[in-house]
Amino acid sequence: MFKDHPKKYIKEVRKATGMQPSWPPAARRQLGDVGVFRSGEFERKGTLKTLFGLDITARKVKNSRWRHHCDSSGSVRIHLDGAVQAGVGPVAADGSLVLEFGKADAVLFHATGCWSEEIENIEVVEATMRDRAGRKEWPRGYTVVTEVTHAAHTTVLMCRNRKDRVELQASADPGVSGLDLLAASGGLRWTGGSVASLQLLSEGKLTPLYKVRGMLWHPFRDDEPGYLDEADVEGEGEGEGEWYVDEVSSETFDMDDAEESDGTAGAE
Repeated sequence: MFKDHPKKYIKEVRKATGMQPSWPPAARRQLGDVGVFRSGEFERKGTLKTLFGLDITARKVKNSRWRHHCDSSGSVRIHLDGAVQAGVGPVAADGSLVLEFGKADAVLFHATGCWSEEIENIEVVEATMRDRAGRKEWPRGYTVVTEVTHAAHTTVLMCRNRKDRVELQASADPGVSGLDLLAASGGLRWTGGSVASLQLLSEGKLTPLYKVRGMLWHPFRDDEPGYLDEADVEGEGEGEGEWYVDEVSSETFDMDDAEESDGTAGAE
């Protein structure tokens, strides 16, 4: 596994799904997990209960998506029965698939049977985070898992080189067609072609996607939409905001990147 693969995988899947992909892909996340991001990976420090004495309740997300798919903006072509399919059409009699990767490090991510749950008492969680941050009791870089997506079957492939070709065999239920062969309940196995640099084939009962919130220091711009709270301006004309809660990701909130940028990498 190349050192930069985690960030490339996370960037591609997040762009396609709008959620933080678990890294490694089989890592399990739970509501209320507290941790920091390092090189894209969520480093768990504990839970809201164990660290801050805060109990949470969960609720199912209404109208959550049943399927999530990423193919690096169309860079991964899927062939069934000799023709490129777009999620519909006849199934090859033997359940065979051929994947062609149009660029190096292209990612195929496919999860089906998905359902999501979120923290119901999120207002209490946010108030706790703000209060502790104001008292300097919220550790730098700490984030909270506030939503998780579970999947019945998840397939992940990442190629090494442009024009890599992977051959797969699906043991699918009758009636399964198109892209859903990638999450065949009977299993999926590699049968030939290139060896993927990352490979997870129709793995069952994973939590491949999640969302986190954290405490951010942010320049205050009163015309900037999308934040949960307006930032308090410390002084007129200074343009700096107080701590507040926001949805974050490993791309914007990675501790390794922050330490490198402020010259504290490797500091105790």
